[in-house]
Amino acid sequence: MTVSDRAATLAARKSYVPVPVDIFTPGHGLDFSLYGRSKDGAIAVVCPAGGELTTATLRPWHDLGARVFYVDTGEHRLYQKFAEAAFHEILGRNDLTVQKKFDLTYKTTLELVREAVSTSSLDEVVGERREKWADNLVTLICGDPSAVEGLVSMLSHDYYTYTHMVNVSTLATLLAHRLGERDPERLKVIAGGGLLHDMGKLRINPDTLNKVGPLTPDEWAELKTHPSLGLDLLHGRPDIREAELLIVHEHHEKLDGSGYPLGLRGSEISREAQITTVVDIYDALTCKRPYRPALSHEKASAILAQEAVGKLNAEMVCLWQEIMNRVVAQEA
Repeated sequence: MTVSDRAATLAARKSYVPVPVDIFTPGHGLDFSLYGRSKDGAIAVVCPAGGELTTATLRPWHDLGARVFYVDTGEHRLYQKFAEAAFHEILGRNDLTVQKKFDLTYKTTLELVREAVSTSSLDEVVGERREKWADNLVTLICGDPSAVEGLVSMLSHDYYTYTHMVNVSTLATLLAHRLGERDPERLKVIAGGGLLHDMGKLRINPDTLNKVGPLTPDEWAELKTHPSLGLDLLHGRPDIREAELLIVHEHHEKLDGSGYPLGLRGSEISREAQITTVVDIYDALTCKRPYRPALSHEKASAILAQEAVGKLNAEMVCLWQEIMNRVVAQEA
Protein backbone atom coordinates (compact mmCIF):
# COMPACT_ATOMS: atom_id res chain seq x y z
CA MET A 1 0.00 0.00 0.00
CA THR A 2 1.41 3.41 -0.99
CA VAL A 3 1.60 6.45 1.31
CA SER A 4 -1.33 8.02 -0.54
CA ASP A 5 -3.39 4.82 -0.21
CA ARG A 6 -2.74 4.65 3.53
CA ALA A 7 -3.65 8.30 3.92
CA ALA A 8 -6.88 7.75 1.99
CA THR A 9 -7.78 4.77 4.19
CA LEU A 10 -7.25 6.79 7.35
CA ALA A 11 -9.14 9.77 5.97
CA ALA A 12 -12.52 8.15 6.53
CA ARG A 13 -11.89 8.03 10.30
CA LYS A 14 -10.74 11.63 10.76
CA SER A 15 -12.40 14.90 11.69
CA TYR A 16 -11.48 17.93 9.63
CA VAL A 17 -11.09 21.69 9.63
CA PRO A 18 -11.82 23.50 6.33
CA VAL A 19 -9.02 25.72 5.02
CA PRO A 20 -8.96 28.06 1.97
CA VAL A 21 -7.82 26.51 -1.31
CA ASP A 22 -6.00 29.61 -2.53
CA ILE A 23 -3.46 29.63 0.28
CA PHE A 24 -1.84 26.53 -1.26
CA THR A 25 0.51 27.02 -4.22
CA PRO A 26 2.88 24.69 -6.11
CA GLY A 27 6.33 24.19 -4.64
CA HIS A 28 5.37 24.12 -0.97
CA GLY A 29 6.18 21.03 1.08
CA LEU A 30 3.61 20.01 3.70
CA ASP A 31 4.17 18.71 7.22
CA PHE A 32 0.51 17.67 7.35
CA SER A 33 -1.86 15.79 5.06
CA LEU A 34 -4.17 17.87 2.89
CA TYR A 35 -7.57 16.58 1.83
CA GLY A 36 -10.31 17.57 -0.60
CA ARG A 37 -13.93 16.57 -1.16
CA SER A 38 -14.38 14.80 -4.49
CA LYS A 39 -17.34 15.21 -6.82
CA ASP A 40 -19.16 12.32 -5.13
CA GLY A 41 -18.67 13.91 -1.69
CA ALA A 42 -15.97 11.55 -0.48
CA ILE A 43 -12.87 12.85 1.30
CA ALA A 44 -9.76 12.22 -0.77
CA VAL A 45 -6.07 12.93 -0.28
CA VAL A 46 -4.73 15.99 -2.11
CA CYS A 47 -1.20 15.70 -0.76
CA PRO A 48 0.08 13.44 2.04
CA ALA A 49 2.24 14.71 4.89
CA GLY A 50 5.84 14.94 3.69
CA GLY A 51 4.74 15.51 0.10
CA GLU A 52 5.14 18.61 -2.05
CA LEU A 53 2.34 20.48 -3.75
CA THR A 54 2.60 20.60 -7.54
CA THR A 55 0.59 22.13 -10.34
CA ALA A 56 -0.56 18.64 -11.32
CA THR A 57 -1.63 17.98 -7.72
CA LEU A 58 -3.71 21.14 -7.44
CA ARG A 59 -5.16 21.51 -10.95
CA PRO A 60 -7.89 18.82 -10.64
CA TRP A 61 -9.24 20.49 -7.52
CA HIS A 62 -9.25 23.92 -9.11
CA ASP A 63 -10.99 22.42 -12.17
CA LEU A 64 -13.55 20.90 -9.80
CA GLY A 65 -14.21 24.35 -8.38
CA ALA A 66 -13.16 23.43 -4.85
CA ARG A 67 -13.31 26.42 -2.50
CA VAL A 68 -11.84 24.69 0.57
CA PHE A 69 -9.45 21.91 1.39
CA TYR A 70 -9.44 20.07 4.71
CA VAL A 71 -6.85 19.43 7.39
CA ASP A 72 -7.15 16.79 10.08
CA THR A 73 -8.02 18.32 13.44
CA GLY A 74 -5.00 16.64 14.99
CA GLU A 75 -2.70 18.35 12.48
CA HIS A 76 -4.32 21.77 12.68
CA ARG A 77 -1.41 23.38 14.52
CA LEU A 78 0.92 22.28 11.72
CA TYR A 79 -1.42 23.94 9.22
CA GLN A 80 -1.39 27.16 11.29
CA LYS A 81 2.39 27.27 11.08
CA PHE A 82 2.12 26.84 7.30
CA ALA A 83 -0.60 29.53 7.10
CA GLU A 84 1.48 32.04 9.02
CA ALA A 85 4.37 31.60 6.59
CA ALA A 86 2.02 31.86 3.59
CA PHE A 87 0.38 34.95 5.12
CA HIS A 88 3.55 36.94 4.44
CA GLU A 89 3.38 36.07 0.73
CA ILE A 90 -0.25 36.92 -0.06
CA LEU A 91 0.15 40.51 -1.31
CA GLY A 92 3.08 39.57 -3.55
CA ARG A 93 1.15 36.92 -5.45
CA ASN A 94 0.30 37.91 -9.03
CA ASP A 95 -2.22 35.10 -9.44
CA LEU A 96 -4.71 36.67 -7.00
CA THR A 97 -7.20 39.51 -7.49
CA VAL A 98 -7.57 42.23 -4.86
CA GLN A 99 -10.72 40.47 -3.69
CA LYS A 100 -8.88 37.15 -3.30
CA LYS A 101 -5.99 38.81 -1.49
CA PHE A 102 -8.36 40.46 0.97
CA ASP A 103 -10.31 37.24 1.46
CA LEU A 104 -7.14 35.26 2.19
CA THR A 105 -5.69 37.99 4.42
CA TYR A 106 -8.93 38.16 6.41
CA LYS A 107 -9.48 34.42 6.74
CA THR A 108 -5.87 33.71 7.63
CA THR A 109 -5.89 36.44 10.27
CA LEU A 110 -9.13 35.04 11.71
CA GLU A 111 -7.49 31.63 11.94
CA LEU A 112 -4.36 32.91 13.66
CA VAL A 113 -6.18 35.27 16.05
CA ARG A 114 -8.75 32.59 16.93
CA GLU A 115 -6.02 30.27 18.09
CA ALA A 116 -4.24 33.02 20.02
CA VAL A 117 -7.45 34.16 21.74
CA SER A 118 -8.53 30.60 22.60
CA THR A 119 -5.22 30.01 24.38
CA SER A 120 -4.94 33.59 25.75
CA SER A 121 -1.60 33.89 23.95
CA LEU A 122 -1.14 37.65 24.15
CA ASP A 123 2.14 37.74 22.26
CA GLU A 124 0.61 35.82 19.34
CA VAL A 125 -1.86 38.67 18.73
CA VAL A 126 0.21 41.67 19.71
CA GLY A 127 3.46 41.06 17.86
CA GLU A 128 4.37 40.29 14.28
CA ARG A 129 0.92 38.94 13.35
CA ARG A 130 -0.71 42.26 14.21
CA GLU A 131 1.89 44.22 12.28
CA LYS A 132 1.58 42.01 9.20
CA TRP A 133 -2.22 42.16 9.29
CA ALA A 134 -2.11 45.96 9.57
CA ASP A 135 0.43 46.20 6.72
CA ASN A 136 -1.64 43.99 4.41
CA LEU A 137 -4.96 45.62 5.27
CA VAL A 138 -3.71 49.18 4.79
CA THR A 139 -1.96 48.28 1.52
CA LEU A 140 -5.18 46.75 0.16
CA ILE A 141 -7.41 49.63 1.29
CA CYS A 142 -5.07 52.33 -0.03
CA GLY A 143 -4.60 50.43 -3.28
CA ASP A 144 -8.26 49.81 -4.07
CA PRO A 145 -10.65 51.11 -1.37
CA SER A 146 -13.76 50.48 -3.47
CA ALA A 147 -12.89 46.82 -3.91
CA VAL A 148 -12.31 46.33 -0.19
CA GLU A 149 -15.50 48.26 0.66
CA GLY A 150 -17.40 45.91 -1.61
CA LEU A 151 -16.11 42.95 0.39
CA VAL A 152 -17.39 44.15 3.77
CA SER A 153 -20.44 41.92 3.45
CA MET A 154 -18.26 38.79 3.44
CA LEU A 155 -16.95 39.45 6.96
CA SER A 156 -18.04 36.86 9.48
CA HIS A 157 -21.34 37.65 11.21
CA ASP A 158 -20.88 35.05 13.93
CA TYR A 159 -19.91 36.96 17.06
CA TYR A 160 -16.84 35.68 18.80
CA THR A 161 -14.19 37.84 20.44
CA TYR A 162 -11.70 36.99 17.70
CA THR A 163 -14.05 37.62 14.76
CA HIS A 164 -15.20 40.90 16.28
CA MET A 165 -11.60 42.06 16.79
CA VAL A 166 -10.67 41.39 13.15
CA ASN A 167 -13.94 42.86 11.86
CA VAL A 168 -13.56 46.07 13.86
CA SER A 169 -9.96 46.45 12.69
CA THR A 170 -11.10 46.13 9.06
CA LEU A 171 -14.09 48.45 9.36
CA ALA A 172 -12.33 51.13 11.40
CA THR A 173 -9.45 51.31 8.91
CA LEU A 174 -11.89 51.57 6.00
CA LEU A 175 -13.86 54.31 7.75
CA ALA A 176 -10.68 56.24 8.58
CA HIS A 177 -9.64 56.10 4.93
CA ARG A 178 -13.07 57.32 3.82
CA LEU A 179 -12.78 60.17 6.32
CA GLY A 180 -9.70 61.33 4.44
CA GLU A 181 -6.82 59.69 6.28
CA ARG A 182 -4.15 58.79 3.73
CA ASP A 183 -1.05 58.38 5.90
CA PRO A 184 -0.33 54.62 5.88
CA GLU A 185 1.31 54.75 9.30
CA ARG A 186 -1.73 56.40 10.91
CA LEU A 187 -4.01 53.89 9.20
CA LYS A 188 -1.84 51.05 10.54
CA VAL A 189 -2.32 52.45 14.04
CA ILE A 190 -6.09 52.23 13.60
CA ALA A 191 -5.85 48.74 12.11
CA GLY A 192 -3.61 47.60 14.95
CA GLY A 193 -5.67 49.26 17.65
CA GLY A 194 -8.86 47.82 16.23
CA LEU A 195 -7.37 44.33 16.34
CA LEU A 196 -6.41 44.85 19.98
CA HIS A 197 -9.48 46.77 21.17
CA ASP A 198 -11.14 43.88 23.01
CA MET A 199 -8.00 42.22 24.38
CA GLY A 200 -9.30 42.87 27.89
CA LYS A 201 -12.07 40.34 27.28
CA LEU A 202 -9.42 37.62 27.54
CA ARG A 203 -9.53 38.34 31.27
CA ILE A 204 -13.33 38.29 31.58
CA ASN A 205 -15.16 35.17 32.76
CA PRO A 206 -16.25 33.29 29.57
CA ASP A 207 -19.59 32.54 31.23
CA THR A 208 -20.23 36.27 31.39
CA LEU A 209 -19.15 36.86 27.78
CA ASN A 210 -21.27 34.03 26.40
CA LYS A 211 -24.28 34.28 28.68
CA VAL A 212 -27.67 33.76 27.05
CA GLY A 213 -29.96 36.30 28.64
CA PRO A 214 -29.58 39.57 30.52
CA LEU A 215 -26.45 40.14 32.58
CA THR A 216 -26.79 40.66 36.31
CA PRO A 217 -25.53 43.98 37.71
CA ASP A 218 -22.35 42.24 38.91
CA GLU A 219 -21.78 40.60 35.51
CA TRP A 220 -22.33 43.90 33.72
CA ALA A 221 -19.88 45.61 36.07
CA GLU A 222 -17.33 42.89 35.31
CA LEU A 223 -17.81 43.25 31.54
CA LYS A 224 -17.31 47.01 31.75
CA THR A 225 -13.81 46.47 33.13
CA HIS A 226 -12.50 45.04 29.84
CA PRO A 227 -11.15 48.36 28.44
CA SER A 228 -9.10 48.89 31.60
CA LEU A 229 -8.01 45.25 31.64
CA GLY A 230 -6.89 45.59 28.03
CA LEU A 231 -4.89 48.71 28.88
CA ASP A 232 -3.25 46.89 31.79
CA LEU A 233 -2.32 43.96 29.55
CA LEU A 234 -0.74 46.13 26.86
CA HIS A 235 0.66 49.14 28.70
CA GLY A 236 4.42 49.35 28.74
CA ARG A 237 5.00 47.12 25.74
CA PRO A 238 7.49 48.78 23.35
CA ASP A 239 5.66 47.42 20.28
CA ILE A 240 2.34 49.11 21.13
CA ARG A 241 1.78 52.71 20.02
CA GLU A 242 0.11 55.19 22.35
CA ALA A 243 -2.79 55.74 19.93
CA GLU A 244 -3.45 52.00 19.93
CA LEU A 245 -3.63 52.03 23.72
CA LEU A 246 -6.14 54.87 23.55
CA ILE A 247 -8.32 52.81 21.19
CA VAL A 248 -8.21 49.90 23.63
CA HIS A 249 -9.06 52.09 26.63
CA GLU A 250 -11.55 54.53 25.09
CA HIS A 251 -13.65 52.56 22.59
CA HIS A 252 -16.66 52.57 24.96
CA GLU A 253 -16.46 56.26 25.85
CA LYS A 254 -19.24 58.57 24.62
CA LEU A 255 -19.05 62.26 23.71
CA ASP A 256 -21.60 63.23 26.39
CA GLY A 257 -19.65 61.52 29.18
CA SER A 258 -22.05 58.58 29.49
CA GLY A 259 -19.50 55.97 28.40
CA TYR A 260 -16.95 53.97 30.35
CA PRO A 261 -14.49 53.39 31.99
CA LEU A 262 -13.61 57.07 32.61
CA GLY A 263 -16.68 58.99 31.44
CA LEU A 264 -14.61 61.11 29.05
CA ARG A 265 -16.29 63.89 27.08
CA GLY A 266 -15.92 65.32 23.57
CA SER A 267 -12.34 65.95 22.48
CA GLU A 268 -11.03 64.11 25.54
CA ILE A 269 -11.68 60.97 23.48
CA SER A 270 -9.09 60.35 20.75
CA ARG A 271 -10.27 60.55 17.16
CA GLU A 272 -9.00 57.01 16.55
CA ALA A 273 -11.13 55.74 19.43
CA GLN A 274 -14.18 57.64 18.15
CA ILE A 275 -13.81 55.96 14.75
CA THR A 276 -13.45 52.57 16.40
CA THR A 277 -16.52 53.13 18.58
CA VAL A 278 -18.81 53.68 15.57
CA VAL A 279 -17.86 50.44 13.82
CA ASP A 280 -17.58 48.52 17.11
CA ILE A 281 -21.25 49.24 17.81
CA TYR A 282 -22.30 48.48 14.24
CA ASP A 283 -20.47 45.15 14.07
CA ALA A 284 -21.75 44.08 17.48
CA LEU A 285 -25.33 44.85 16.42
CA THR A 286 -25.14 43.09 13.04
CA CYS A 287 -23.47 39.92 14.36
CA LYS A 288 -25.39 36.95 15.75
CA ARG A 289 -25.08 36.92 19.53
CA PRO A 290 -25.77 34.13 22.05
CA TYR A 291 -28.82 36.03 23.31
CA ARG A 292 -30.27 37.43 20.05
CA PRO A 293 -30.10 37.12 16.25
CA ALA A 294 -28.12 39.58 14.17
CA LEU A 295 -29.90 42.89 13.57
CA SER A 296 -30.48 44.10 10.02
CA HIS A 297 -28.51 46.97 8.54
CA GLU A 298 -31.59 49.17 8.81
CA LYS A 299 -32.08 48.50 12.53
CA ALA A 300 -28.38 48.89 13.29
CA SER A 301 -28.30 52.17 11.35
CA ALA A 302 -31.31 53.46 13.27
CA ILE A 303 -29.58 52.72 16.58
CA LEU A 304 -26.40 54.45 15.38
CA ALA A 305 -28.46 57.47 14.31
CA GLN A 306 -29.92 57.70 17.81
CA GLU A 307 -26.44 57.44 19.35
CA ALA A 308 -25.15 60.14 16.98
CA VAL A 309 -27.29 62.65 18.87
CA GLY A 310 -24.73 63.71 21.43
CA LYS A 311 -23.03 60.37 22.07
CA LEU A 312 -21.14 59.49 18.86
CA ASN A 313 -19.36 61.60 16.26
CA ALA A 314 -22.20 62.48 13.87
CA GLU A 315 -19.90 62.94 10.85
CA MET A 316 -18.43 59.49 11.34
CA VAL A 317 -21.84 57.88 11.81
CA CYS A 318 -23.21 59.57 8.69
CA LEU A 319 -20.29 58.46 6.54
CA TRP A 320 -20.43 54.93 7.92
CA GLN A 321 -24.12 54.73 7.06
CA GLU A 322 -23.32 55.87 3.51
CA ILE A 323 -20.66 53.17 3.19
CA MET A 324 -22.98 50.44 4.43
CA ASN A 325 -25.89 51.68 2.31
CA ARG A 326 -23.67 51.14 -0.77
CA VAL A 327 -22.62 47.69 0.47
CA VAL A 328 -26.22 46.63 1.09
CA ALA A 329 -27.32 48.03 -2.31
CA GLN A 330 -24.63 45.96 -4.05
CA GLU A 331 -25.96 42.83 -2.34
CA ALA A 332 -29.55 43.46 -3.42
